[in-house]
Amino acid sequence: MTNIERNTNKIIKKLHERGGNDKAILSALRRSNSILSRQATIVWPLLFEYIKEKDIFGENSKQTVSERAIFTALRCYSVFEQGNDIERDREYDSENAQSLFRNLSFLRKDEHLREALDRRVQSVLSTTNIEAVARSVVSLTKIIKANNPATKINYPELANDLYNFQLGFEAARKVAIKWGREYFWLNDEINSKESRED
Repeated sequence: MTNIERNTNKIIKKLHERGGNDKAILSALRRSNSILSRQATIVWPLLFEYIKEKDIFGENSKQTVSERAIFTALRCYSVFEQGNDIERDREYDSENAQSLFRNLSFLRKDEHLREALDRRVQSVLSTTNIEAVARSVVSLTKIIKANNPATKINYPELANDLYNFQLGFEAARKVAIKWGREYFWLNDEINSKESRED
């Protein structure tokens, strides 16, 4: 597990505790487009408590690569968490969770969703713009929540992918390939397994 994954996991476990002021933080995460948003200020104590290392690209007055990656993953978590009693009543466990794009692959089996879902995913896979990707993964999380609220998403892995995505063109393309494999290959494996069983 990388530092990004460990930190994301610790923050989510802290948010998941019922005793804290997590509802206000989750609400702020949902309303904030980035860590720079005024509403996100309430999230800063929790975020900065766990993100200790300095990014080589970060400057004191700008959000770092780590902060953007973890914040976006937390935003996806907060979107999925909102009003989701199934998610709220269980302990968060990233080890038994599936990646965002693997979860989308399961939805892709539905012919009614496939065409629109393919368009959205292709849009993410074809860009190297982190702002566009951050907006898109939040939208894709909403689609998963609407169609399969009982699923588990691996947010620490998503944060790590988003971190790597920001490390240059080649790194972004490697992450896109990883996501493409998870989205398209898993679906093919499921389809071939189902055809063998018939």
